[in-house]
Amino acid sequence: MPNLIQRMAGYMGIGPWRSSPGPYSSPAMPTDEGWIPCAWPINFGQVAYDPIPGGVNSVVYACISLYARTIAQLPGQNKEELDNGGTRIIKNTGLARVLKKPNAYQTRSDFMFNLVFDLLGEGNAYALAQRNDRTEVSQLHLLNAKATVPMIAEDGSVFYSIGGNPMIDPLLDPAYNAGARWVVPARDVMHIRCRTPRHPLIGEPPVTASMIEQGIYNAATVNMNKFFGNQSKPSGVLQTKATLTAEQVKILRERWMEQTTGANIGGVPILTNELEWKATMMNAQDTQLIESLKLARQQIAACFGVPLALIDDMTGATWNNVEQLTLQWKAQGLAYYVNHIELAFDQLGEIELTDQYTEFDMTALDRPDFKTRIEALARATQGGIYSPNEARRTEGLPAAANGDEPRVQQQMVPLSYEIPEPAAAAAPPPPPADDTNDNNPPPDDAAAAASLEDGNILMRHKLRAKSDAVLRELRGAS
Repeated sequence: MPNLIQRMAGYMGIGPWRSSPGPYSSPAMPTDEGWIPCAWPINFGQVAYDPIPGGVNSVVYACISLYARTIAQLPGQNKEELDNGGTRIIKNTGLARVLKKPNAYQTRSDFMFNLVFDLLGEGNAYALAQRNDRTEVSQLHLLNAKATVPMIAEDGSVFYSIGGNPMIDPLLDPAYNAGARWVVPARDVMHIRCRTPRHPLIGEPPVTASMIEQGIYNAATVNMNKFFGNQSKPSGVLQTKATLTAEQVKILRERWMEQTTGANIGGVPILTNELEWKATMMNAQDTQLIESLKLARQQIAACFGVPLALIDDMTGATWNNVEQLTLQWKAQGLAYYVNHIELAFDQLGEIELTDQYTEFDMTALDRPDFKTRIEALARATQGGIYSPNEARRTEGLPAAANGDEPRVQQQMVPLSYEIPEPAAAAAPPPPPADDTNDNNPPPDDAAAAASLEDGNILMRHKLRAKSDAVLRELRGAS
């Protein structure tokens, strides 16, 4: 326990920054327990200041959860641009390992799910980076978004006052004292923020643009809860002109409940003594309340850029256009936040000015849609974009023989391609000589061919001379 002098020094701002039971200096001072801000008036209960919030708005939670669940599915990769225009995945860097396993107690899905919730719910997401001996990021720890404060030094340097994570507090200081906080440079803090209208280092979540609609939705939901909890409307009433005693009313109610509730629900009761059943209908005020809830839901979802069909509200949607609404959300809503987070990882890994970059593989979203995925791979392979082995590797299949080269159909030619004119028919080669000596090999070059031709000429002269001699003998005999 700190002694009296240490406590007094802490209260006067001397020594390390420590958390205190309440923001004594200003309402912007963060606390880990959610104390009542000192800026609230004494009669905060009379002016609608509620120290116990009613929880997260269901529509807000559905919109944020949609982004968080989707981004948590995307595997992160550390890539590098090559000189030939292609890219390759790097697996031996600290950033690549952190993208796969951020820390020892969280999976990649846990880390990204909670990070996106902080980003869209609080407007800021913080993560503390631990580095190894090579100054590479070795682990990432999520910080409490409400208890982390950016600070600017006199020379313009940015620091962060952090604390409130029970998993890393003992790591930062083995002699950890409960409530201690630390100041770390911005280089070791990954800070992702939304819109920053008031301060460049403090973001505001999208929900601030729909505070009125959230108030309407919350008030209507609370009123409905109280109405159905304390003033439940019956589905109908039994009417009669007869005057009944209290005991008769009790017996009648018990018999009615026996025939229409519990195991006998849906039974057919028989009415006697001029009893008449009158069902209660929804009045105009109830209908108007439901329409107000629908309008508030639409406005809240619009602030997040989420179609109502993606949060299980089919108002204005059909089964034919849900796919187009999903593609629109991916292009206009999801793609921005994915790129926003990728750039934050680039800055943390100090690779934003190099050929390396972070990329979350959005093709993982096609994992449940086998048909669309296979058709896309088939078209990419037939069009020469992917080689067969690249397409097989995407599906986790082993490489095939002679499948590393992209292929295209043979009839695919450029527009500048010209069909060449047919060449003139060449003269037929001379008939081979009648050479009875099979041991003579065919001529291999021009000299051998010339020598063979000379031999053929000599042979023809000898045959002609022999034939002339035979003719002369025949003539002499005649």
